[in-house]
Amino acid sequence: MKKFNEYKKNIRNKLPTWKKHMIGNGNGNGLLFKIAIYFLSITFAFVFIYPLFYMFMISLMSNTDLVDSTILWIPSGVYYRNYIFAINGLRLDELYYKTVIDVISNKASFTDVMYPVELRKLLVIFGIIPLTVIFGGLYVESRKRLFYLSTLLVMVIMILPISYVDSLYVAGSQTVVTVFSSAIIGYGLARFKFKGKKLIMMLMLLVYGLPKTLLFMPRSMLYNTIGIKGTMFALWMPSFFGQGLQATFFILIFYQFFKMMPAQIEESAYIDGANTLTIFFRIALPMAVPALVISLTYGFAVNWNEMFLTNIYLNGNIKTIPMLLQGLQEAWGAAADYSAGSDVVNVDFTESKAFAGTMLSIVPLVVMYGIVQRYFIESIDKSGITGE
Repeated sequence: MKKFNEYKKNIRNKLPTWKKHMIGNGNGNGLLFKIAIYFLSITFAFVFIYPLFYMFMISLMSNTDLVDSTILWIPSGVYYRNYIFAINGLRLDELYYKTVIDVISNKASFTDVMYPVELRKLLVIFGIIPLTVIFGGLYVESRKRLFYLSTLLVMVIMILPISYVDSLYVAGSQTVVTVFSSAIIGYGLARFKFKGKKLIMMLMLLVYGLPKTLLFMPRSMLYNTIGIKGTMFALWMPSFFGQGLQATFFILIFYQFFKMMPAQIEESAYIDGANTLTIFFRIALPMAVPALVISLTYGFAVNWNEMFLTNIYLNGNIKTIPMLLQGLQEAWGAAADYSAGSDVVNVDFTESKAFAGTMLSIVPLVVMYGIVQRYFIESIDKSGITGE
């Protein structure tokens, strides 16, 4: 009995220590808490990663592996022809600088529709250099470094496949214009008082709630009347006036940020002789960096995947990656006739070829998220907690 009481006393003395290690206290988390956190993290990570892993493994399979019930994830052999076809079908084997050379060497006629399209695209790409130097110079002292970095970016774009350049051109330009106009509109709604402000907010939310397919017909007729249908101006115009894809969402983000900006900052700037534009570019925008990161990242992904409105407004003059991906089966129908004699088994279009094209189409998005994910998460954290 005495030994039993000593055992109970020993257990009672060690119980707080065990409780601290298992459950934790105010200074740290216990083992059970860490196990639960890691379990939930792994579970959510699996939910997001599994579709990509599944697509990648299927894209490496031949048609024989697809119908083999004994093969689930790991193919019997890597069938790389799926990616060769996808590269050809998505025009990833055509570098953009070769297209520029063809235009400059007059292989494309001046009266051809594609000539002004490629010329406008080329001007926008090279316009990255002066825009970066001018606007970046407002926040960075070394404009020479901005010039070198922007020049390097233009050189990288010139050696990319033409389909990537077209998609970057369409999605990137729309995103920049939409975010810039959203920032201006959000700043005006947040910092100025005028009649009809509530009505504008209500109409903005009303248009945001309408399906995008409901407005494309009257807009398409309008753009055709004023002569901009088939050009990028049909996409830039609504973006510039705050009617781009998800523009209302971005306006509300900027509105919330600028609404929290202390009035004393503006008053001090006005006393020092600054005007409204100076305050917006030199004070308001640097404070809204989290909103800029969120809007640019999310907006680029949305515009990259959009193909319905883009195809209608551009009249097919520019083919983005999602458009080419949609027509991948038709491209395979043309290519399959030439390969039927050597590879009869794999002549049918299957999900392996579609998944190979899908994996190649999301490469720019994966690279972008890999670069900005740290800043993106930090921006969401700041916007959700402090609004800084």
